[in-house]
Amino acid sequence: MHATYPVTSSQYSFYLWCKRGINVKNIGVMLDWKVLQLALAGKQTYERLSYYKLIGEKLGLEPIFFHPCQANLKTREVRGLVLVRGRLVRKKVKIPRVIHNRVLEGNPRTKQIIRKLGTIGRVYNGLVVRNKWKVYRLLHSNPALRPHLPISRTYTWNGLMDLLNHYQVVYLKPVIGSVGQGVVRIERSGPAFLWTSSSIQQKPFLRSAFRQQVGKWVGNRRFLIQQGIKLALYKGRTFDIRVSIQKNGKRLWSVSGMVAKLANRYNKLSNLAQGGSAEKLDTVLLSLFSEAEVRKIKLDIAKVGILIAKQLELTSPSLADIGIDMGIDLEGNPYLIEVNVRDQRYSFFKAGELGMFRKTYQTPLEYGKSLLECRPISQPLLHAHSLDDDESPSL
Repeated sequence: MHATYPVTSSQYSFYLWCKRGINVKNIGVMLDWKVLQLALAGKQTYERLSYYKLIGEKLGLEPIFFHPCQANLKTREVRGLVLVRGRLVRKKVKIPRVIHNRVLEGNPRTKQIIRKLGTIGRVYNGLVVRNKWKVYRLLHSNPALRPHLPISRTYTWNGLMDLLNHYQVVYLKPVIGSVGQGVVRIERSGPAFLWTSSSIQQKPFLRSAFRQQVGKWVGNRRFLIQQGIKLALYKGRTFDIRVSIQKNGKRLWSVSGMVAKLANRYNKLSNLAQGGSAEKLDTVLLSLFSEAEVRKIKLDIAKVGILIAKQLELTSPSLADIGIDMGIDLEGNPYLIEVNVRDQRYSFFKAGELGMFRKTYQTPLEYGKSLLECRPISQPLLHAHSLDDDESPSL
């Protein structure tokens, strides 16, 4: 006899949704308006539309590229774009049953449309939590993750000074932000505070001037203050590790790639948009640790990354594709730096990790295909992979 599983109401709803059976081949890929306009003009962006097309063909999928505002919710149609012999062609189709959301912008109307699209079909990586403080609190609620989390608090002047009294380096980060914009590295140096940002290269401030500088920088925006971990160095430069964590065709969390991002020597930021650079992870780690140690470090990073994804999924059930930035200390212990819910993937390309770069496109499409195929409800549908101590993540 076949094993049976209890069927939840959400699984039964998913089964009924699958029974609609329309537009099985098309899969939606929602992109920012600017990305679509640049692509129409023949200009390259961080999104490789040709990868979606080529991988989609092998999976039997036709990617429909569109921005949420191009969806007509009344007629349930979308005026999207398809790649035909390397050229983008406009095409009106029924709203795809499954949509991969790659939209970065936070426009309220865009969010509203994405939310409504989720009632028509299945939007994965839909509206997810981007607030760094909320993410930290959710992750901190899991005791297994606490050893990997730098101490973080919402910004107050007294809170900032308290952290600086305990740690030599503290980071000031916008609660909502990306690609290193607005991030400041603050280091105590005697009576001075060394301020390093994308626009200011290690400028010292005494306490009174420092307070004015912080107030000017923060303004009315919400910020997070975070303990600076003493990280391992590569050729005198700090680095972090971008880990692509994605749901695969079996609807399990897996690791699609890892790559090192080296900090800009001047602003200390590893974001490529802020002058950082990318390097193959093995090249960096093998200069610091033995082969056996590197294998363990990568396995530890993968385990922590998947545990982070599973924890975030508790409040963002549509989550399926994230990029996690992690650092390692001098002993190789991993620490979370930041979670990116719209991984731009470009660091893999810059490091020459083309196989990983391709996999970051392929894995989410395989996941989308599994949703279109609608396997029987007797199999687990939406739960993240449970990683036991004796299991190895897919690397």
